[in-house]
Amino acid sequence: MNLKTLVLVALCAAPIVACERNTEGSPFEPDALAAVRFVNAVPDTMALDYRIVDIATNAGLYDATFRNNQGFYNPILAGDHTIKVFLSSTDPAVTQTVVYEQGFTFLEGTSYTFLHYGYMRAGQTPAVAVSIVEDSPPAPAAGKIAVRVLNLAAGLGAVDVFMGTNSDTTVLPAAAPGWTNVAFGAFTPYVDMDPAAYIVAATATGTTTPMLVRRTTAPAGLAASGTTSGIAGVTIAGSALTIVVFPRSVSGSTAPQTSAFTRPAVAFLYDRRPE
Repeated sequence: MNLKTLVLVALCAAPIVACERNTEGSPFEPDALAAVRFVNAVPDTMALDYRIVDIATNAGLYDATFRNNQGFYNPILAGDHTIKVFLSSTDPAVTQTVVYEQGFTFLEGTSYTFLHYGYMRAGQTPAVAVSIVEDSPPAPAAGKIAVRVLNLAAGLGAVDVFMGTNSDTTVLPAAAPGWTNVAFGAFTPYVDMDPAAYIVAATATGTTTPMLVRRTTAPAGLAASGTTSGIAGVTIAGSALTIVVFPRSVSGSTAPQTSAFTRPAVAFLYDRRPE
């Protein structure tokens, strides 16, 4: 891919829409684009680099410690590519270490999420795994948002996830879970909801205490204004989001050990932005 094409791809506003003309004004065939984002849910190892190694591209995730993720998609040339996951280090001998490699065909106009989860240390269950998921978020019903859950919390088993507006910080944000018995590695279907300032929490399936994931404020989003596009969030109708449940980091491992990592947590992926 030449420099002109690289610049044009970088200037495109939407993740899977190519630009329509070149700087001379003459017509040309735009590059076929897909989109991808990466999620690191491996709780027992050092930072990792997620790279597309056969082309020059910004579609990657670098120096990614446990729980690092890309909420938004990045454009990538459609076609066959090789993805490698390296240990991330300033030591050249370490950073050349490949812990995963896969060829994958990215289809034009399609968005994907690369999920890396489970335990990397030998003999631990569930063992580390990778899934590359094709995402097809629905258009929410008029005036609604669409939300689903993904459980990547190794070691927790199935979880119930609560999403509500209860302001009492001592209890769950909703009287009943919005999603029940979400198995490890599983996505739920999307659920349409009214836009609101939501709080999210999670428990072991069938229980209400303790809160495995403490009350967490969901991203509000931003309405479109003038020339500014809208940003997906729970207060903006037309948005679709994924709630990702992460485990705590493994004690004594090279994963982060600060207080925020001593218990499970959630993060949010932005699957569909408002029109």
